[in-house]
Amino acid sequence: MLSALLFASFAASTAASFPMTAPPTESEQIALWASDRDSRMEWWRDARFGMFVHWGLYSPAGGFWDGKRYEQHYAEWIQHWAAVPCAEYARQMKPLFQPEVGFADAWAELARDAGMRYAVMTSKHHDGFTLFNSREPYSLDNNVAGGTNISPKGRDVAREFADAMRAKGLKAGFYYSLLDWQHPDAYEMALPGYPKDGHARDHERYKAYMRGHVNELLANYGPLSTIWFDYSDPTHQGAAWGAAQLLSDMRAKQPGILVNNRLFFGLENKNGDYGTPEKYVPPTGLPGMDWEVNHTLNESYGFSAHDTNWKDSGAVVRLLCDIVSKGGNLLLNIGPDAKGRVPEAAQKTLRGVGAWMKVNSEAIYGTTASPFTRLSWGRATQKPGILYLMVFDWPADGVLRLPIRNGITSVDVLGSSANCSFVDGKSGGGAALTLPLPVDPACTVVRVRYAGALEPLPFAVYPSADGALALLPHDATLEGKSLKVEQVGVIGDVQYNLGYWLDPAEYASWPVSVKSAGKYRVIAQLGCKNESAGSMASIACGDSRIDFKVEGTGGWQDYRAFTLGTIDVPAGASSIVLRAASKTGEAVMNVRSIRLEPVK
Repeated sequence: MLSALLFASFAASTAASFPMTAPPTESEQIALWASDRDSRMEWWRDARFGMFVHWGLYSPAGGFWDGKRYEQHYAEWIQHWAAVPCAEYARQMKPLFQPEVGFADAWAELARDAGMRYAVMTSKHHDGFTLFNSREPYSLDNNVAGGTNISPKGRDVAREFADAMRAKGLKAGFYYSLLDWQHPDAYEMALPGYPKDGHARDHERYKAYMRGHVNELLANYGPLSTIWFDYSDPTHQGAAWGAAQLLSDMRAKQPGILVNNRLFFGLENKNGDYGTPEKYVPPTGLPGMDWEVNHTLNESYGFSAHDTNWKDSGAVVRLLCDIVSKGGNLLLNIGPDAKGRVPEAAQKTLRGVGAWMKVNSEAIYGTTASPFTRLSWGRATQKPGILYLMVFDWPADGVLRLPIRNGITSVDVLGSSANCSFVDGKSGGGAALTLPLPVDPACTVVRVRYAGALEPLPFAVYPSADGALALLPHDATLEGKSLKVEQVGVIGDVQYNLGYWLDPAEYASWPVSVKSAGKYRVIAQLGCKNESAGSMASIACGDSRIDFKVEGTGGWQDYRAFTLGTIDVPAGASSIVLRAASKTGEAVMNVRSIRLEPVK
């Protein structure tokens, strides 16, 4: 516990820093932030790609503690995984956190070379240690960890980060954790595994402490792009953090700054400038709001010496294209080690992404979301009069089919001088583009200039490169009041399925379009609680139909692949319809996906 003298000093400094005025309200602040969001967000919507940096006292541990390897993905949680008391954690880790001079310049150069336009670094993570030099009394000295500031003597690594990023032309922002595993008045939530001391907590004092920190970041580190708060739950959100006051302070000190939505619960809530889905891409984006996926290069955010599950540059390029095509940004994390060095594998991946961006960045920067619900061969972005087709699966016959009615004025492949021929879509059947060889096996970008206002054809599921039709939950048209697309899981393990099929009269259908008639094998990923097994269902295309009995799989989210039989699909446009004939339990079944494979 802090001494009475230290608390008195803290109270006095807080009163001097924040004179008494009428407190702001959440509703007023949310309205104010919404009023000028478009102008503040303009650069962010153009940027599309940024760097996230998780770095702190967890970095020297590297996913190990006292020689034991912790397999959990998030190495920045090592204090929790190993149940290390804060004082011991600080005693062992502080001497090992030794940032090299020039670390931030290397990060900024790497971010710029990767094609990133902004960067966000952890100023304080859940363990409560500060990478900025705070003047808050508890940060300067406390009897738990000796103080929260961890920059080497005479340095401020947060300032080094912000200055280096801006020097390379990137915007700089800070992550700030609302959780705190060491402050004696923080909320007792998501705390490490060591025993709690059970003392009474003064949450108003903790909120004042956080406010002091945020205002130091706003006042002392130059113009910031964002404050990236983390985290809320249904009980601790909004007023629990003093959100209205924090939002008011931010607007007063830096009117152009952005704020994410994590002062409030839900990664997709709209009480911020942008939503923050974590390690997953919403299948149809987040219509009506700006959003940013924060993702990792391996599995961990903080440095892990044993996590070698690195994404290669092709995987990151496709991830970036997927996100941007749905109207979002990618904030891609690096986890430097105790000296601030970025693992070689991460550097290699980012430089590979940078090479792709040098050729194709016009398909990323300043673009808006795809006008198409889904494309079987890849993704798309657009600018006025231009479509950028991000081709993941190059057509075997060299002909790319584009579902638009427009006349086309030109087609070319970025990074290639080869000629492209085309048949435009004015006949109503869509355009056909005859292409050369791909430039990049991960993603080759085809630029299409078209005439007039864009007229996409109605959505249909087209065959992928292997000829299969993939019927996904978000592509279905649902008839009925209860049947819906269900989201299960958060942060990295998000899955979707058709669920809540409570009324057997309800059904789902998918529009499909194939070039030639054929027979297709139907394979469905289904889940059903054992006690509800036995419902009868069918899947049909016109007069061709398969009847089947729903089997139990253990639980509603326990999925198995069932080969249901074969159906005939005619040439051109048609519909695949999934119906129930009966319901024996609480629901018919859950459906994760249906795949139609051509029978050779």
